[in-house]
Amino acid sequence: MGLPLISFISRLDNFVATNPNLNHQFLLNNVATFTWRGVGGRTVAKTLQYDLPGPVVASFAPEIFLQLGTNDLSRLEALVAGSSIEELVTILHNTYNVKLIYVCQTLLGSDPVFNTRVRAFNKNVKTFLEALPYVFFWEHRGFWNASQRFLARDGVHLNRQGQYEFFRSLRGAVLKSLRICSIVDH
Repeated sequence: MGLPLISFISRLDNFVATNPNLNHQFLLNNVATFTWRGVGGRTVAKTLQYDLPGPVVASFAPEIFLQLGTNDLSRLEALVAGSSIEELVTILHNTYNVKLIYVCQTLLGSDPVFNTRVRAFNKNVKTFLEALPYVFFWEHRGFWNASQRFLARDGVHLNRQGQYEFFRSLRGAVLKSLRICSIVDH
């Protein structure tokens, strides 16, 4: 299973590496193998250009968890950015045979104007993906409202408490994925 592709994941990767109570297997040792990939500044367009035409996707299949959108929203309208997520998951499924894709909600920050765009983006993505049976939209528990208690001083990235809650939410997505896979495989 893979977790690409933005700085939220690379920051979470560093947080987990320095926290002895957590691990990169989501505390699910010997259950599945997880590959993490975080690249700061990544957009859907850059993912399509740099990450798909190589071995990166193969290392994530048959399941991928995507945490994308924040960087896209700084350049694109919410509707366009949302449709680019739909394009990406369709390519992952049809071209790279990824069987199950989790698209995680884009997180809010401290800027109210940006948060309006994030809410519209999340709503659009959820709507666009509803008809695709191989995609699930994951809503991070505790992150639907802008909460300063989870944010670092920059108002964008997560502080230690936010990182821990983010880890727990992604672990919840992984657990749901494992339940779905066990049902599909039987």
